[in-house]
Amino acid sequence: MLGSITTSRRLLLLILSLCALVSLLGLSTLAEDPAKVDDKGNGSGDNRDLTVNIGGATAPTAASSGFGISLNNGGDSTPSKTGSSKSPSSTGSGSSNGQPGRITMKTPPQSVASPLFEIASTVQLQWDYDNNMKKPPSQITIRGQMPSGFFQPGTTKPLYWYIAQNVSAAPKSYNWNTITESPPGYTLREGSGYKLFIYDSDIGWDNSTHVYPGKLFQFMLPFSMYNSRYAQSNDGVPKNYNPNAAPRSASAGTGVWMAILAATTAGMLLL
Repeated sequence: MLGSITTSRRLLLLILSLCALVSLLGLSTLAEDPAKVDDKGNGSGDNRDLTVNIGGATAPTAASSGFGISLNNGGDSTPSKTGSSKSPSSTGSGSSNGQPGRITMKTPPQSVASPLFEIASTVQLQWDYDNNMKKPPSQITIRGQMPSGFFQPGTTKPLYWYIAQNVSAAPKSYNWNTITESPPGYTLREGSGYKLFIYDSDIGWDNSTHVYPGKLFQFMLPFSMYNSRYAQSNDGVPKNYNPNAAPRSASAGTGVWMAILAATTAGMLLL
């Protein structure tokens, strides 16, 4: 009778050992598989865009964000360096409803009213036109304005500079080098209050806020500048490191099952 009980105990302990071994192997296989990552290299975590408010500035509302709306440029009568400030004829192939064409931004997205641009970087600008654009510009000029407190030398007029002049409008994009295409004699600084203008070079700066049916109306985008401190705050971390793609750790579960397996083996040896 005693021998039968001992044999049953040994069989039970052997079964428990096999179950522990199978579970241990399953955990080891799981530990070798990387976390699920989509085809773009993103993890399955909840990624959200973060808009930073610099200097306590409040992002403009949709009505005042300046997407396709002119600020009248403070009455500045500075002539365009393009020399193309003639008033274009409002007749011809214009919009049937009398509305001008406007720019809708793609990069940065239209939903970001006042985007952040990194100092000493290349800023990608991409846009499209709305349905009122019946006669798109052949050349565009991109102009920047420094925040309030910066004036043209010897005046109280806002300080403007040219980012690009008379460039082809066909690509509907431009890569702005913030190092080489910055205000002459000035340095871009952290803060808000900057403005970027895009207008038809043939219409010119002075006339770009006038309404010409079917032609480009001056576009204005408020933005902020910041200095990246990535190198100082992320030493030793690869720039493209994705923590969501790191292998899962099963060390804790492995330790528990190893302890169970060892205890079971020891019990079998004592019987």
